[in-house]
Amino acid sequence: MAECPEVAVDINRLRHGQVFHYLASAAEPEPRLGMRVLVPFGSKTVQGWVVGYSAPPEGIALRSILSVVGQEPDFNPELLSLARWMAGYYLHPLSEMLKLIAPPPKPLLSRKRAPSEGMSTAGNHGRLLLSDEQATALKEIDVALRAGAGGEFLLHGITGSGKTEVYLRSAMTALALGRQALYLVPEIALTPQAGAWFRSALGDQVAIWHSRLARGEKYEIWEGIRQGRLGVLIGPRSAVFAPFKNLGLIIIDEEQDSSYKQQESPYYHAGQVAAQRALYNRAVLLMGSATPSLESYTVARSGQYRLLRLTRRPRGRQLPRVTIVDLKTERRAQFSLLSQSLSGKIAQRLQHQEQVILLLNRRGYSPIVFCPLCGHVLKCERCSVSLVYHRNTGDLRCHYCNFRRSLPSSCPGCGADRSLRFLGTGIQRVEHSLKRLYPEARIQRLDFDTTRRKGDFDRILTSFGGRQIDILLGTQMVAKGHDFPGVTLVGVLNADLALGLPDYRSTERTYQLLAQVAGRAGRGRAPGEVVVQTYWPDHYSIRAACFGSYVSFYQEEIKNRALAGYPPFGELIRVRVSGAKEQQVIDRSTELAEDLAGLLTGQEAQLLGPAPAPVLRLKDQFRWQLMIKGKSGVLKDKISDVIQRFQKNTSVIISIEVDPYGF
Repeated sequence: MAECPEVAVDINRLRHGQVFHYLASAAEPEPRLGMRVLVPFGSKTVQGWVVGYSAPPEGIALRSILSVVGQEPDFNPELLSLARWMAGYYLHPLSEMLKLIAPPPKPLLSRKRAPSEGMSTAGNHGRLLLSDEQATALKEIDVALRAGAGGEFLLHGITGSGKTEVYLRSAMTALALGRQALYLVPEIALTPQAGAWFRSALGDQVAIWHSRLARGEKYEIWEGIRQGRLGVLIGPRSAVFAPFKNLGLIIIDEEQDSSYKQQESPYYHAGQVAAQRALYNRAVLLMGSATPSLESYTVARSGQYRLLRLTRRPRGRQLPRVTIVDLKTERRAQFSLLSQSLSGKIAQRLQHQEQVILLLNRRGYSPIVFCPLCGHVLKCERCSVSLVYHRNTGDLRCHYCNFRRSLPSSCPGCGADRSLRFLGTGIQRVEHSLKRLYPEARIQRLDFDTTRRKGDFDRILTSFGGRQIDILLGTQMVAKGHDFPGVTLVGVLNADLALGLPDYRSTERTYQLLAQVAGRAGRGRAPGEVVVQTYWPDHYSIRAACFGSYVSFYQEEIKNRALAGYPPFGELIRVRVSGAKEQQVIDRSTELAEDLAGLLTGQEAQLLGPAPAPVLRLKDQFRWQLMIKGKSGVLKDKISDVIQRFQKNTSVIISIEVDPYGF
């Protein structure tokens, strides 16, 4: 039989990569690869995409495509190839990946975008004098760009060492060679600053991409990249799917950041996707970080990535002096989470009109509200977590499902009037205390709750950069990529918060967060200082972060990973079973575990679980999980077959995540 269109149909619970053959419509031209179509599927009409042409299996009665949507394909050959790779690697249906990569809808009315909305028209970047280390790194990258054969680099540079200048000049070289550049940042909040740097040098060749853009802006930028009118695209992980015409350079800033991993289906990691795009385009992949992930650094040590180092700050600027405060023995100031040592240093900086950054990676006012008379803890009605009290709005919130309720006047458990107490300290509580301790200081909180509206993050950072804020108090948002010369003191209020989390990366994340936020101090002419408060002053991750020793941290942590068989020494696949009835979830998890255990017998992989997820109940769904650890890559197809068999005949939801992050 002649070759027919292969269509990836948009329905749930398909095996990864599964496609269906259809006949081309007699009433329309034969659809090209990448075009969107409407097809009959069972009794429904569904959307799909033409992903190939091949001869269908014998004996199948084919149905015809109903209609072709649009005049042009949604995907070029590279993006179709990328979607197929993602479906196979992450074990998700091909249609899910295609929906993820699909172009933004075309607006009904075209609009002309002002320069401030995504592009700039002026280029006046001042040429900075490069350090010897920067010049050496740029020379190697330049050679690879000009060779046109690709190449992978890990730029390991301490905070403030000038990695951004290396990125910028590498992009300038790529553009001079007639190729485009993609610059990935971990969060939307970092796009304005990165955009300002690149626009100052490259003008209207630069565009910014993120989810908060209006439909018309998205479409215009997408088309500009596809047609080659735009040379540089800056954005968070979704920017990795842009339809470049001639991609020559991919930059991944803060490559270690967990924000590059999508935390909902379809799970993917933008760094892994970027590496595939670099291979396809023979583009240079440049990853940079002051605190590289253990996986990337291990690959670089093996020689697969070229390791470039920036070990000094330019212009003779020194790293900040670091003091570790042991909270078990240190006397406290009026506010219990602020040591006398840090309190005095804050007052000193304010007196000299210098700026301060304080980090506490915990939202809200108090993480636990309880009754000391009966022990009742107020919890979310939909999730098995405590409700967090938010003083600014006077309500209790779940940070998982956003359930809210007012603070009751009496205990729901025993009925005692006005017995509820607050346990633990969130960032709002710190803000309240700081305003009491330093009434003359201009204090601003930077967290998820103060940056909900478009432009809030940029407004706060612009005010801080303009010296209109004295103390910037924030969650992890304050730790990444910011350059404020007026900051001479950084305080970490509790360095231990992440160490107890049920995640094998918790130690690494603690090190990275501390090292990153410490690097915000001392970037101007005045020397900087960092005060780290902790109950665990001798922990190797805290000491390594405080004293700038990535190698010592790596050597200790890599031994622990090797002993436990975690990445980079083994692969992980998490299978999660969820449903409204816990017993059904337990039963199905047990049955699934039996089948998977049989599959893994005699293989270099082991099955862990089933066990309750760390957060057992989330959004009214009970969750149990299994973990496959070891060399499971060669078994992916068989693992997928087992899971699909259960997905077809179950009332629970079974999801699969390759290379899981978080818990």
